[in-house]
Amino acid sequence: MLKEKQALLKDKLKNILADVGHLAGLKHEVGKEFLSRNLPIYRAIQVFMGNESMDTIGDSESDIRFLFLFCIALNKAIKEKTDLGIKINVEDYFTQLEIKQWLNYKGIDEKYNVYPIVFENVQCITDRIWQTTITAQRLAELDADNIILYNFKTQRNPKITIFGIRIDFDKKKTIEIKESMLNGKQFPDHIKLNVLNNFQEKIYYDPKKEILTIDEPSVINIFDGYHRKVANSLAVEDNPDIDFKWPILITNLSETAAKDYMIQIDKQKPIKREQIKTWDLNKKENLVVSVIADDKISKLNKVMKDQEVEIKHGRGLTTKNIIAESIKDNYTLDDNIDIRGLGNWIIEFTDYLFSLYPEELVVGKNENLINHKYMFYGYIALSAQLKDTNNWKERAKEVISNIDFNPNNPLWKEIGFNTRNMNKTIRNKIYKLYRGEGV
Repeated sequence: MLKEKQALLKDKLKNILADVGHLAGLKHEVGKEFLSRNLPIYRAIQVFMGNESMDTIGDSESDIRFLFLFCIALNKAIKEKTDLGIKINVEDYFTQLEIKQWLNYKGIDEKYNVYPIVFENVQCITDRIWQTTITAQRLAELDADNIILYNFKTQRNPKITIFGIRIDFDKKKTIEIKESMLNGKQFPDHIKLNVLNNFQEKIYYDPKKEILTIDEPSVINIFDGYHRKVANSLAVEDNPDIDFKWPILITNLSETAAKDYMIQIDKQKPIKREQIKTWDLNKKENLVVSVIADDKISKLNKVMKDQEVEIKHGRGLTTKNIIAESIKDNYTLDDNIDIRGLGNWIIEFTDYLFSLYPEELVVGKNENLINHKYMFYGYIALSAQLKDTNNWKERAKEVISNIDFNPNNPLWKEIGFNTRNMNKTIRNKIYKLYRGEGV
């Protein structure tokens, strides 16, 4: 499978799941297909629910096979439970050899039920934070069953490529850890797991017996120790009887709290400033952006990315920082502000803009400046100008249609617009343009 086709397929799957993932019965049908093949259902269910990002699926044979089987399962589920006629043509993405190999693929053995996961000799360090050890073999079992998930939202620096977001995986580092384990030289430093606090987790701690039990439908993320986890599985594969234990820290935090934990860890390895800037939810503009980011059908959310490099690689149109900055500049964010209401207004406003220009406001088109990342400063300024007005749609259409987005338009030179850099002076001129105040 070519990387380009894998990237296209992931985008298609994300869009399909955004449209139909909420429909009753689909998740169950996807799980049934994996069970019928004697395969663990956990990864398929987590990907379907969005708990594991589609971008964690790499280009190894097992990952590509999983992607193929997930497509087959989703096709069957949609056909069984809906009359939408949506189908993924696997022939468009996978080679004939891959299709032939995997169409009737089944696991060798029946899979046991992984849950509940029980940890013994567990000490409670503080509220919702525990500490214990885990054998190399037990960790490898959980890894093989895809129970421990990689969450891009709580990782230091995801790798951004032209083919999409990838796990920042260092193969050389992983092999070194594996060899160190096999040679008895690896220092057993803490692996950190987070049972996601999403009000659906089932986690029980018995302080008298010092037993921690994690049950379905809990989501377990690894937020420090991914390379060690992978290296551990490789070491166990080479030596199934290896005598090694890892200390593990188990937390029960929300994604926001886990990010705060990562900021603390960042004192050891810095997170990119651009990535961490939008994580500060003490800033009201970031709270508004989080409302937009949580709306799976928002057109703005689909093109709003964490880092500039994602825009460079054609993965989006603008960044969360640009949206947050323009919200801060154009709205009064005092203690009386309705954060959710403002976020929903911006979603409604930008959805309308995207409907006006469906052929222009798309990723990959660079014929004029209408979809340039910096133009979103103007769109948010216009949303602030028109908020709570009765005829906002007509006025928005009029303003946008009267702007010549041709890069050669002398207006952009007059403003000082630079496609590579932005400063406060140019920002303010863009705001004035969209508010009709002249430049």
